[in-house]
Amino acid sequence: MGVVDGIKSASLFGKLAFFLLAVALLFVYIAFTTTGWGENASGTHWGLWRICGNNEYIPGCTPVDGWALDWYAATQALAIFGFVGINVAFLLVCLLLFTSQCGGNKEVGMGAAIICLITGVLLLIGCIVFGAKFDDRYIDQFPTNKHKLSYSFGLALVASILEIVAGVFMLVDGLGKGTSPSG
Repeated sequence: MGVVDGIKSASLFGKLAFFLLAVALLFVYIAFTTTGWGENASGTHWGLWRICGNNEYIPGCTPVDGWALDWYAATQALAIFGFVGINVAFLLVCLLLFTSQCGGNKEVGMGAAIICLITGVLLLIGCIVFGAKFDDRYIDQFPTNKHKLSYSFGLALVASILEIVAGVFMLVDGLGKGTSPSG
């Protein structure tokens, strides 16, 4: 089964899930690797793994691996689950759509759906934790230096929602196959 045959033979929900997961995959790769989760007026940018400054007083980046803030570690862990989940779910949907061995396999589709739903919710929780705690006094002791959430945070949030919607589509697709007379 080729790519074109796989797309032609896939259900509408399978095609939609593939497209949503492809977009979510792009967004989560950008969010996972950049320092755009948060920023402040002094030019400091926070990512999951490093803090970078773009002004003459705070040049370069500082890694935040092992930072002793529980909420930051929770955000990192939940983002890892979401990142891995989107990758695995996308791989399963690709196997479902583009290989003859897995084509139409209900178990592969349901596995992708469950992974999407669970890890999408985990990534969403990680985004909520980061968004709720970011402007607290843990980051900056100067109350006049306001922080704001940035583009990577938004991309991770959108990726989690797209992953959850793709999981619902895969679930509906799998349940639809189970109710057919031949399924």
